Amino acid sequence: MQVTPLEIGFGAVIEGMDLRQVDSSTAALLRASLLEYGLLVIRGQSLTPQEQVAATNLFGQPEVFPVVRGQLSSWPEIFRVASQPADGHVEVGRYWHSDGSFRENPTPISFWYSVMQSEEGGDTLFTDLQQAYAELQPDIKEEFDTLRTAHRNGVVHPLVLRHPKTGERALYLNMGLTAGVLGYSPEQSRAVMEAVDRHYSRSGASYRHHWLPGDVVVADNLHVAHKATPLPASARRILNRTTVRADGVIWHEAQQAA
Repeated sequence: MQVTPLEIGFGAVIEGMDLRQVDSSTAALLRASLLEYGLLVIRGQSLTPQEQVAATNLFGQPEVFPVVRGQLSSWPEIFRVASQPADGHVEVGRYWHSDGSFRENPTPISFWYSVMQSEEGGDTLFTDLQQAYAELQPDIKEEFDTLRTAHRNGVVHPLVLRHPKTGERALYLNMGLTAGVLGYSPEQSRAVMEAVDRHYSRSGASYRHHWLPGDVVVADNLHVAHKATPLPASARRILNRTTVRADGVIWHEAQQAA
């Protein structure tokens, strides 16, 4: 297994890896790499739904989802993101967000497997939430450190979230599901959200992943956020996404594994 950091400053490419055949020491190295880099890119995989769920278990217990049109009835752990309604959920996440932020205990890890891809469009953008916080001006940090945001379902999170394993601070905000900032007027809330949105999108802060069939991307949702980009209307693409439960995540670093 070879780990090569991405030039953007976060994330890493993992080579020499078959996710169908991972021993305990390699699994520990994967988890340590995810903690360090926040994002793992593993190309050239060939996973059945069962094998994807097994690979997700390397990071913890998967969440399950209701089975609806386009989803896999035998695999409720897999949430299908697609360009066509018959294949899965469409028009998903075209704004900066971390998966599962609407939960009381946010979803810590997402795992995507590329089943089918269009040659054009559909790239996913990723940005480093910890670096986003680090680059704030001191007076903005002081303000943001005190703020809490409310999702539309009433779930409240601090705007500056500490990673449960590393303790690192991250600027944590879902642009599509957040109703506002507690104690702020709608206008003030909108101003904060628009400022964070611009900050996430600042020049040089995003990694753009162009999907190829067989790609796997694993994200620490408490370290990075992501954003989908449009596809041509005629395109057909499918991403199988699994996510890890907050109460079942495995954060152990390599040296802690037996």
